[in-house]
Amino acid sequence: MKWIQRGILCPCICTIVFAATLVTSASAQDGNIRSVTFYTVKPDRASDFQAEIKAYNALLAKSSTTHYSSTWMSLTGPHEYAHVIYYKNWADLDYSMSTDPQMKDEALDLARISMRINDCTVSSHRVIEEVMPDYNISSGNMPKMIRVLQTQVRPEKYHEYLELMKHEIFPAVQKAATKDYNVAAERFGESSMQITSVTGFDNWADLDAGIGAQKGLSKEDYQALVDKVRNLIMQSEFDVYRFEPDLSYLPPPTAK
Repeated sequence: MKWIQRGILCPCICTIVFAATLVTSASAQDGNIRSVTFYTVKPDRASDFQAEIKAYNALLAKSSTTHYSSTWMSLTGPHEYAHVIYYKNWADLDYSMSTDPQMKDEALDLARISMRINDCTVSSHRVIEEVMPDYNISSGNMPKMIRVLQTQVRPEKYHEYLELMKHEIFPAVQKAATKDYNVAAERFGESSMQITSVTGFDNWADLDAGIGAQKGLSKEDYQALVDKVRNLIMQSEFDVYRFEPDLSYLPPPTAK
């Protein structure tokens, strides 16, 4: 079993993910099916890649489409950004902007920009997750940073892990007065035994007091919880992402 907490690395290779988002405001999230596409960007094309994202988002805004997205930059591991889109139903994944009547005037330009985006990349991969509504906390605001915990659960221990989530992990997260949090099970992609937990926070200083379950428990109780988790999993890995508003296409703010 591997237990990994990544540190900050230099941006040798960029990976970009567009998100709608990993942790999202209520106005941006529309459903519990989450598609996440990761793009690894050529080291010398990062600026071009970001410029194309802005051009793509400008066309979306021009069309007034409601297919929103937000962009997050990884601060740990490979230098990456995360494209997350939420869907209400599995049938919604059949949607294509190229065939959307609302996008007909921008379809050709969007296709050209997409080709230029792909030209900036080394590789990409996609996972599709199902967010568990019983383990969701939302402040209604976009968090400035998120900690993404990816856990590979032992197949024979999967239901035990979900019971631990229900009775110990999530109650501890709630006790910590966490503002933004969600848990998703991977359905298609790398591993059907992967659980992703996302916790929102404001800055690195928040980690001094701990976040999530660590903050909600005493040092001794948290260590006891960690020991239980280790018996149920093969690997657990943390990464931190920062919200990038200039690279995001979000719904207009609601009037107060």
